[in-house]
Amino acid sequence: MKLETKLVSSLIKVFPDKAGGTKMTRASVFRNEPFSFQISYRNPKTETSVIPVSVKVETDLDISLISEYSVGYVPVIHADYKDSDRYFERKAPGLYPDMLLARKTNAEICNDGQSWDPRWIEQDQKVMLDSVADSYQSLWFTVNENGNTVKSGTYSIKVSFYRASDNECIGTEKLTLDIIDASLPEQTLFYTSWFHCDCLADTYGVEVFSDRFFEIMHSFVDEAVKTGMNTILLPAFTPPLDTTVGKERMTVQLVGIEYDKDEYKFDFTLMQRYIDLCRKCGIKYFEHSHLFTQWGAEHAPKIMATVKGEYKRIFGWDTDAQSEEYYRFLKAYIRELKVFLKQNGLDKNIIFHISDEPDIKFINNYEKARNVLCGEIDCCMCGDALSHFEYYKKGLTKMPIVIANSADMDLFKENCDNYWVYYTGAQLYDGCSNRIIPTTSARNRIIGLQMYVGGAKGFLHWGYNYTYGVLSHGLFNPAVNPCGYNRLAGTSFVVYPDIGGKAVPSLRMKVFYEGINDYRALQKLEELTDRKTVLEFIEKTVGNVNYKFCLSGRKLLEFREKLNEEIIKNL
Repeated sequence: MKLETKLVSSLIKVFPDKAGGTKMTRASVFRNEPFSFQISYRNPKTETSVIPVSVKVETDLDISLISEYSVGYVPVIHADYKDSDRYFERKAPGLYPDMLLARKTNAEICNDGQSWDPRWIEQDQKVMLDSVADSYQSLWFTVNENGNTVKSGTYSIKVSFYRASDNECIGTEKLTLDIIDASLPEQTLFYTSWFHCDCLADTYGVEVFSDRFFEIMHSFVDEAVKTGMNTILLPAFTPPLDTTVGKERMTVQLVGIEYDKDEYKFDFTLMQRYIDLCRKCGIKYFEHSHLFTQWGAEHAPKIMATVKGEYKRIFGWDTDAQSEEYYRFLKAYIRELKVFLKQNGLDKNIIFHISDEPDIKFINNYEKARNVLCGEIDCCMCGDALSHFEYYKKGLTKMPIVIANSADMDLFKENCDNYWVYYTGAQLYDGCSNRIIPTTSARNRIIGLQMYVGGAKGFLHWGYNYTYGVLSHGLFNPAVNPCGYNRLAGTSFVVYPDIGGKAVPSLRMKVFYEGINDYRALQKLEELTDRKTVLEFIEKTVGNVNYKFCLSGRKLLEFREKLNEEIIKNL
């Protein structure tokens, strides 16, 4: 009996009832670039029983460079969205592949001769494998997950499946990997997905910023950095995001404040611990939590302080954004914060936010809020997620973070050389990039090509681990209910929590990082030639690229191979 197996690219989504995609036999990658592929498997239709299996990887690469995952399915109960386009894997409820459950590569296999049913078992393996006839399953492999510099050359990777009952090989797939004798340039693209401390604390039932909280947080930040995230939200104050007017989210304030004798005193001890952890994982930049409320800068965020021995809220929804006392507080705070940041070498690595997604009708509010900070944060990066060019035209933001489908996108591209891009989960038409679970992986990855052509300098997403419902009501487990936020499967998270406090990555994280590395590969060609030459190459190869442009997975992979060939020609 032989398993039905197929080695396919990372852009294929293997469903229980379908293992599509063209068989992959060869690929190329840079010396410092992670590379992922998958193998789908199931029993022959004549075999209906469950067959426990083990896996062995044979390669002339260092085996420690190969990370192995079992792809886990999540139940998507809603996948069809109004006015959505064709760049979806499916538009029907069902089990969708997304979780990447880590396995030990080449675990020791021993014959468990003491059991009632002797088997050859992978030792110390937390995620065991069984093959069945009525469902496809898949394994995910990432080569050089940490982006180390690997020796160039042509390498073979052979993956074999063994039946547990007798340790007989019942399936084999092979890949030839060409590691190009060149490296991608250092990542210069800012990338952040907002990290929500309250969601993490609620999910695990731990006190926010306790020792256990930081242990868990370390795993989640580490996984983010592995997939290109170099910027993280810094909750100096509880972020005023996704909160009903008059309501409060859990206090997640890093700054200690004491108010006494008409003066504010600040303690950055907790912030120091948060920053140190993030930098240890590889984070380089920090986004200060928004200094005014979301959607228009009408109020102050929730800010807690100790006043005459009592820890209480001193600013919040009842604080008008134009409050003289809040302005006085902000100026005192920012002046001391800048001293702290400079001591930590972060004065050039901090990003300030005023208000998230301000509508055009609130531009006067935003301008007043921005003006009060003039002279305080002018030397720092400052930007917000927004849609209207008028905010940039009036000089209210140096670094606009523009929604990808903004009607003003062309104005930003033509007039701003320092803009970022963002999307939520609703941009599901006209080929706009998105990474919700039901969409194609190519739609996720295409953002790298889009941003390079558009000249974007960064990407922001609002949900790395947001597991509340709309406006922060309720709490959901994304592995059980990935549609927990407004029935948009996966829109608010790209990582899953396991029961032990470890982060479980998603295949969407890996694929998004492939898009970032496409951006870096285009930068490499630009280093060797010039931007005009690269843009001509792109247009000749795939056509006119903008933020409403998508390709099939096959065509996107073909483009990347042609890009690699073009780089080799110019080395």
